[in-house]
Amino acid sequence: MPALLVMTVVVAEVAAFPADGPGPAGVPAHQASQGHAQDPAGQAQEALRMASTPLEKAAAHIALGRAYLARGEQDKAEAEFKAALTLDPASDLAHLALGEVRISQQRQPEAEAEFREALRVAPNSAPAYEALSEILIRTGRGPEARPLLERAVRLDPQDWRSQYELAKLLMDSGEASHAAQMLESVSRLHPEFLPAREQLAMAELRRDDLKAATAQAESLLANYPHSAEGHRVMALILWKQRDYDGSLAECADALAADPDSVQMRMLQALELWQLDRKKQARQAFVLAAKGNSNPARLASPDLFCRLLLCDARDIGTVSDFLRKNRWSIMPASR
Repeated sequence: MPALLVMTVVVAEVAAFPADGPGPAGVPAHQASQGHAQDPAGQAQEALRMASTPLEKAAAHIALGRAYLARGEQDKAEAEFKAALTLDPASDLAHLALGEVRISQQRQPEAEAEFREALRVAPNSAPAYEALSEILIRTGRGPEARPLLERAVRLDPQDWRSQYELAKLLMDSGEASHAAQMLESVSRLHPEFLPAREQLAMAELRRDDLKAATAQAESLLANYPHSAEGHRVMALILWKQRDYDGSLAECADALAADPDSVQMRMLQALELWQLDRKKQARQAFVLAAKGNSNPARLASPDLFCRLLLCDARDIGTVSDFLRKNRWSIMPASR
């Protein structure tokens, strides 16, 4: 996320301040800094006290605001970021930080405005492009986010987060081959980021490369047997092979690791339906809907596209399932 890069820059700026001079209550600065070694807020306050230029003070305000934000003190964080902007109106870091506060306050339009302002003052800021694209994706404007993510990746080829978000948009637009290339890059940059490896297997399935998808799933299961990602992929692979019992077992393992996976709850429901275990299928569907009495709301193109991997026969199964159960799955059927 942009916050990580922003914090790295701010900490570097704060660390550049002189270490000598009087500390609080006459304590030498080097002793005071040792006392605050594990206290980011204390370090930032000391840096603010020692800062001599507006830019140094602005950097210290940003560092202090981030320390407050990490502790959940949004009001204090907001005040510090605004103080930084008063000292340095062209600080993209302060605009990005204030945008993060607005997100935590559920004030999305204001967050978007801050991120756009960060881009205005720093048009080559990869974190600003990533932050703005994140807001656009959250508000259902994925197509608008795509060129921003592409720009972020060009500016910072090591930015694996932007590559991952871009790959997901490519998957949604049916560009599985391009998405697979991007996900392979993410996996090289961050091998321990399992969602990228899961999405890479999904891209292989979209391309009808069952062998490559199976290899990805088996690698995940061998190296991370208790993680949900490998089990989710294997559940889908077995389902496409019409091994419903095997797929149900993988669903159970995936849900043990990630009980909130709507995808696996939906897959369970469909498999149980196909195995003519309709009562259990309805119960699984209600769990997936989290009590929503109208399952049609779950029939979004995105969910079923991800779940069914563009398999025409599977889409027919879902259509049949929804048609027969659209109004019969009520809360009383639990």
